[in-house]
Amino acid sequence: MRGPTIGGWQQRAWPGRASITAALLGVALALPGAARAGSLALAWDPVAASDLDGYRVFIGSSPGSGDQAIVDVGNVTGATLTGLPDCAVLYLGVKAVDRAGNESPSFASFVSGMTQPRVTNATPSHLRQGAESITMRLTGASFTPGMTRSDVVFDDDEVRVLDLQVLSCNQIELEVSVGPFLANPGDPGYNGAGGQVEQVAPAAVGLTVAEVSAPDGLGGAVLGSASLLSVDQEPTLTDVDGSGTVDGYDLARLGRAFGSDQGLTGWDANVDFNGDESIDGLDLTVFANWFGQVF
Repeated sequence: MRGPTIGGWQQRAWPGRASITAALLGVALALPGAARAGSLALAWDPVAASDLDGYRVFIGSSPGSGDQAIVDVGNVTGATLTGLPDCAVLYLGVKAVDRAGNESPSFASFVSGMTQPRVTNATPSHLRQGAESITMRLTGASFTPGMTRSDVVFDDDEVRVLDLQVLSCNQIELEVSVGPFLANPGDPGYNGAGGQVEQVAPAAVGLTVAEVSAPDGLGGAVLGSASLLSVDQEPTLTDVDGSGTVDGYDLARLGRAFGSDQGLTGWDANVDFNGDESIDGLDLTVFANWFGQVF
């Protein structure tokens, strides 16, 4: 007889069993969702046995060892485990227990991996707009060797990860770029990642967080706030003529292009400070923030 599925696993039902000790535990584990770092949510199908008392979760460094912890969770079909060690591959399995304290003779299956990765700090903690390449390090826990750049995604999609290296289980190094990215090689803020020429909007100024996932991790990704990680406007973008001062000459150039859009007469990509392909009041606002700045 076949039972319901959880997380893509086909469960086996065991009706009519007189004793749990006579049955191979018909349980396949599922990971119903991400939990906080250092914890893990498990779920399983119930075992149909007349003398079932509850379930016992084994946490070990090898399948079935239980050398990290053995937890009696009661007669429930799910549990959240806390205090799990970071940076260690764990194997988790479940056995059923009868009223006399006897365990089912074997495990049906295991899930294995590290706890969910988390971010506790970022260096540098400030990213600047219009930077084609910034090397930064994220410190945390449970980063796995198989991680690639697609495993780190910032909640501002104009902060882009170009490369990733796993330095240790507690640290990864990223190469990131931060918008605005303009259209042509040689333009300020041009991003040529992946061989694509593209023009996208600027990164939003303010706090940003990184969503980090790890292959071979238990329970998927967690959203970890990289400490004080923020995106700042790049004031030198408003020093259009490169004189070292944001002054009237730069304002005059903005004025000549004001009201134009990309592809039209008068368009000047160098004064499209917010990268939206239009020279308008938004660019004037950015410029005003830095008028009089000396570099």
